[in-house]
Amino acid sequence: MASEGAGDNTIANYSQLCYYGYIIYILILIMEEAIKKLKEANYKLTVPRLAVLRILEKKHTPISARELYKKIKSIDLASVYRALNLFESLHIVNAEIIRAEKMYCLVADLHHHIICEKCHLVEKVECHHSFNKIKNFTNIHHRLTLTGLCDKCH
Repeated sequence: MASEGAGDNTIANYSQLCYYGYIIYILILIMEEAIKKLKEANYKLTVPRLAVLRILEKKHTPISARELYKKIKSIDLASVYRALNLFESLHIVNAEIIRAEKMYCLVADLHHHIICEKCHLVEKVECHHSFNKIKNFTNIHHRLTLTGLCDKCH
């Protein structure tokens, strides 16, 4: 029986490893797509832009320009804003107003955020609609922010 428990643990560890491998793969694809969009629009991947992209890549919830600036420190706040504005115009990042502040996250797997109207808790909500199936349109982009009360505030 002791070996069964060890086998279950090995399977769980393998599943977790596969999950993290998948997440890393998705993040690499997102970074490659961001770099491709910059090049197609005749922009270079500068040090400030790369620094902002790296922080956004690691962050899985929306982040403000000021929070990004605090994490980077090697570039000025104006450079952070310039990078974010460019990324938003190229649809590399999504911007949402949360707690009266513009927050950014990478355009990635289809998800949205739900924000508690009272405590401002932000959680990711999966989106299962496939925009690839839409015909007769290109450069499709969408924005959706859900609000409500979390269990704690309800």
